[in-house]
Amino acid sequence: MRIMEIISGTAVNGAVVNCLDICRALSRRGHDVTLVCRPGAWISEHAQDGNIRVIESSLDRWPLTELRRVAHVVRENDIQVIHTHMSRANFFGVLLRWLFGVPACVATAHSRYIQLHWMFNDRVIAVSDATRRFHQRYNLVRGHRIDVIHNFINEQRFMNVPTDTRVAVRREFGLMCDQPTIGVIGDVIPRKGLIHLIRALPLLIEAVPDVRVLAVGCNETDYAQQVQDEAAQLRVSDRVIWAGPRNDIERILAALDIYVLPSLEENMPLAILEAMAAGLPVVASEVGGIPECVAHQQTGLLVPPGEPESLASALIGLLTHLEQREQMGGAGQHRVRTNFSIESQIQQIEQTLERAAA
Repeated sequence: MRIMEIISGTAVNGAVVNCLDICRALSRRGHDVTLVCRPGAWISEHAQDGNIRVIESSLDRWPLTELRRVAHVVRENDIQVIHTHMSRANFFGVLLRWLFGVPACVATAHSRYIQLHWMFNDRVIAVSDATRRFHQRYNLVRGHRIDVIHNFINEQRFMNVPTDTRVAVRREFGLMCDQPTIGVIGDVIPRKGLIHLIRALPLLIEAVPDVRVLAVGCNETDYAQQVQDEAAQLRVSDRVIWAGPRNDIERILAALDIYVLPSLEENMPLAILEAMAAGLPVVASEVGGIPECVAHQQTGLLVPPGEPESLASALIGLLTHLEQREQMGGAGQHRVRTNFSIESQIQQIEQTLERAAA
């Protein structure tokens, strides 16, 4: 097929990484792939290493200059189907479809927002069943036009980390080799619920006195300051290491004992899949698409959102039982290979694009 992928995100996030992996996988499988992204976007630079045609566009919907220009690229390359990611690109794709006669448009729902464009796509891909239910109910997407295709990762990146990485990363952060360490990765924003992990720390410290939390991600938000103030008030600031944004997540994961995600709202977080691929047990809130990733008591533990006591209890149970952690970590790796790898998901994406283009 001749496929155009359109994404509006400029920084690196789960949707952007997912789009890049799709472009590369489709190209490897013999498809002609054109990527349309905004100028200076992270994905533009990283997509240059394959047989992917990269077109930069502001994706402005008015005036119609950019729509006409991208429509010309569609006709020039005889594109059969376009596949869009994130709100700005999703609106742009629908306008291409209905104003300029692009053959077919598929949009991936990476999140859950009420927006007009969803019902005008030929097909919609939902990254979790929770996401599918939302879009059917609130965005009026008909059931026969929406497919659930879970997010996926390049699992080998997290499974083939050098054995000396754990010691090296721990040394960087002043951690002892055997010091109990839990980690959370992601921007410090309200829906990620990090404040509830901070509130769980006093209970956790009572049972595991030398525990540390390694927090990776942007921490320059107002909410991050609230979280840090809470840690100071509870006198646990010295137990939290604020690592800031990192581009070596596979190395960070290798240094952890447990991955935790105390979110209040989620769709299909790639971070959990990455942690499972790295062989870590996961403790996470039972919200959104998380229960579709984490098999409770098999690859990790699910807890009610916003309950520090439940979160602390789950973490204590795993930190004090090494054998259980190892069993869950191994089961998580198997689950990712089977259900959330590129190989297991890309065929489903191909089938959805083919159905739309038919």
